[in-house]
Amino acid sequence: MKLEDLSICVIFGGQNSEHEISSQSAAYIIKSLREAKIQKIYQLGISKKGECFLFTGDFNDIENGDWLNDPDNQTVLFKLGKDGQGFFTADDQRWHQVDIFFPVLHGKMGEDGTIQGLFEMLNAKFVGCGVLASAVSMDKVISRMLFDQENIPQADWTWLNKSKYLSDKISSMQKVEAKLPYPVFAKPANAGSSVGISKAYNRDDLEKALDLAFEHDSKVVIEKGIDGREIELAVIEDPSLPESIFVSVAGEIIPDRDFYDYESKYLSNESELIVPAELTELEEKTLCSYAQRAFNVVDGKGLCRADFFIEKSTGKVLLNEINTLPGFTAISMYPKLLQNSGYDQSKLIKTLLLSAIN
Repeated sequence: MKLEDLSICVIFGGQNSEHEISSQSAAYIIKSLREAKIQKIYQLGISKKGECFLFTGDFNDIENGDWLNDPDNQTVLFKLGKDGQGFFTADDQRWHQVDIFFPVLHGKMGEDGTIQGLFEMLNAKFVGCGVLASAVSMDKVISRMLFDQENIPQADWTWLNKSKYLSDKISSMQKVEAKLPYPVFAKPANAGSSVGISKAYNRDDLEKALDLAFEHDSKVVIEKGIDGREIELAVIEDPSLPESIFVSVAGEIIPDRDFYDYESKYLSNESELIVPAELTELEEKTLCSYAQRAFNVVDGKGLCRADFFIEKSTGKVLLNEINTLPGFTAISMYPKLLQNSGYDQSKLIKTLLLSAIN
């Protein structure tokens, strides 16, 4: 069967603070699927309450959020087991066969292994990483422990548990200060899109940063602030290649503020994205090697974006994190990197579908 004849189900929205970004990414992907001549596209939206609907309207209403108010939305039900490759619409009791699920759910309940677990229980093919890789990569404490074990360089870091922090804030902050010099970054262990991240220059800042980060998760990672260039690479699993894994050219982010936060990523057009980044041959090889190693360490499948720092004072390449379901908006780095590496929208989408089949 040709790719164009497959039925593809894009799942978007979600129950977290990245709901709107997921919707923007989904609109971009659905447009790309159409440009790739995919004939059958299902649009499944998940509300912030966790309700799942089949939306049959214009994909532009996904991006602006109007899809949820469509009167023709139908509640979706799933069937677990070997015959579960699809979904029911509850209102008319119709079964809709799906060849490949394409999750576009950022953050918790999306790229943390939960929706991937559902696909496994449906015995369905899907784009992207599996349960383990998604869960490990989402949890910055676990992934950092793995990267340390594999000798992939990172900024110095530590972490705190919410219950212990709330029971004794002073000693918790002293623990951080004993290990890391200011400035430091505090970030939720399980959140994406720079949600809940703050930079702290002193103890007062640190307390505020930790309080904010703990609003989003029960674990918080604190890392040494790096004065460095922010570099990103896209990784894609391409079955047509002998080694199957392709790493894009590198891109550099020059934020429009102190660091590349949520507003810089998605709401502002002021940050500068330089693709390809100006790098030495050694820097390019090092970045590419670490990106591949990080992807393999977590048992990655399909795709990821690998984020790095190049420390200005030492020239060291430091892994920041890998993102197994990166943003796919019009201004997102992942598609831009691959477009500058020979993967236009159509080829990118088709390659991701082929990786799901294989």
